[in-house]
Amino acid sequence: MLFEAIDQNPPTPAVPPVAMWHRAVPNRPPRPPLLWLVGVHGGAGVSSLAASLRWAGDAGQRWPARIGAGADMDSPLVVLVGRSHLRGVNALHRALLAHQARATPAGSSVVGVLTVADSARPLPVPVAQRREEMEGLAIELGARTWRLGWLEQWRALEPYEMAAWDPAAGVSPMEEGDPTRTPPQPVRLLAEQILTAARIAGTRITERAQHGADPVGP
Repeated sequence: MLFEAIDQNPPTPAVPPVAMWHRAVPNRPPRPPLLWLVGVHGGAGVSSLAASLRWAGDAGQRWPARIGAGADMDSPLVVLVGRSHLRGVNALHRALLAHQARATPAGSSVVGVLTVADSARPLPVPVAQRREEMEGLAIELGARTWRLGWLEQWRALEPYEMAAWDPAAGVSPMEEGDPTRTPPQPVRLLAEQILTAARIAGTRITERAQHGADPVGP
């Protein structure tokens, strides 16, 4: 009987192709968005987040590829969004690996990764561990990590009904608790952090371009 030799070191699977827009992202808001929210799988929650963060664009499940400073071009800043179940965490990890391998559109800068809770219950231990690994890679690449907990208020709303967060607006006690008038507190806190990180990332890209350095970064 002949036995085939078993390769003890099989080749590493190639990074799968990354879906991207080969034109300007459709359904663009009236003002060019500061950054793009990219869902790494269906149902990640990008539409609801984009409705609450009007300065962020909804890129669906594709990376913006027409990156530049022109009015019809797209911002290089990206936040990857996935649910906190195993499928979502693994999809975030694959997206980060693709970016690390420079398989994403040239000029893209991953500002951070966001996991959105898929349930009010605690994560199973294997999923929590996998998320820690994914977030570790994100940090290694210079990106921020955020977690958005379960929002029961959003279950009864369409994205167009959700209140948008305004950085300059205060919060009235009368509006607190009504997600159609004021985003839930976790969303407001998240929005502030993402906006700050995006501004810092944008400043760094501008400085690199002024000094003739490679603008591509995390």
